[in-house]
Amino acid sequence: MYGYYFKPTGLAHLDLALPGQALEYDFKLLKEYGEYLKSDGVVILSISQMTFINRENEDVDEGRYYEILDRTQIESFRLLDYYKYMYFPGTNSDNFTSALSSKWKGLKWTSHQSWANNGENYAERKTEYVEEQYRKAIEHNYMEQNLERLKEILEYCQEQGYEVILTMEPVHKTYQEHFDEEVMNRLVFQHLNTLETDVPFLNYMNDERFTDNKEYFIDSDHLNSKGRKKYSWIVYEELKSLGYF
Repeated sequence: MYGYYFKPTGLAHLDLALPGQALEYDFKLLKEYGEYLKSDGVVILSISQMTFINRENEDVDEGRYYEILDRTQIESFRLLDYYKYMYFPGTNSDNFTSALSSKWKGLKWTSHQSWANNGENYAERKTEYVEEQYRKAIEHNYMEQNLERLKEILEYCQEQGYEVILTMEPVHKTYQEHFDEEVMNRLVFQHLNTLETDVPFLNYMNDERFTDNKEYFIDSDHLNSKGRKKYSWIVYEELKSLGYF
């Protein structure tokens, strides 16, 4: 989704999230920019169906970190790629690559629009992708690796005096139908349950304030600008009621 929007609350906040970001880079950015956080600040860490099945360093557009992380923190840093991203950024875009390879040639555009068939097409494609990633995760123990990374983040935050909140963002009902409780338990919840921590987990995935409202979404699992403003206020109000502000 778009980043959190806490401006109306008067809170100062720093958004370190980029689309599709793995826990590995969550941790790198937190350590890099932690100096800007108050010692008693609140760190909100978003959890999704991809959190534990992502492979670190796989399919990561690491060029987007060249301007915000030291090159020693970028796993597969190559000087040639650095110059390409910094001085010829257009050659690294998905659109450019797609145009060169004719990757989408022969496919009907309507089948790839976010809300074609009421979002069902998108949800089906995302389901196929997630299941493929899940099979890889089982084979290569990605889930254990990501769980350890999450533990490291929680331990680091405790050492720095930060309060940590885990959240799960709302999705549209079309998406929910593919990622029901059984699937989410397999992908996410069983792993969270192994954590020996009292860190709160605020799960808004099936929140009825969003589930049937396409006006809040870019696609069936990503909030748009209007959606993120509404969601951010809801999170703020809940954290306030829990005594964090």
